[in-house]
Amino acid sequence: GKSVVGGVSRIDVRPDGSGCDTVWESAIRSPSVVPKLSAGNGLLYFYEKEPNSWGIDAWYLTAVDFRTGERRWRQLTGTGPLYDNNWAPITLGPDGTAYVGVFNGIVAVRDAG
Repeated sequence: GKSVVGGVSRIDVRPDGSGCDTVWESAIRSPSVVPKLSAGNGLLYFYEKEPNSWGIDAWYLTAVDFRTGERRWRQLTGTGPLYDNNWAPITLGPDGTAYVGVFNGIVAVRDAG
């Protein structure tokens, strides 16, 4: 399907309030979800969309290190429009499972590590 230009950034406000600094930038495409931060493990969770030449988007749950912006892991959840989350949030369960509502139902992914 059609996609958007990727890009997420971490911007920190200076402690003295004198301005902001870019800590890191990433080309991750996460067009339709607000990222969720786990204070317990320091990971930011994104629902990432990766277009391909056939026009069938692949959808991934992606975990990024909040401190460095480095991708820690990425799990394919499905392909095509039925895996679009249509602005549904990411919900983190107490056992570390990440849930995302999609047109096809609910996706649940848990980091084994």
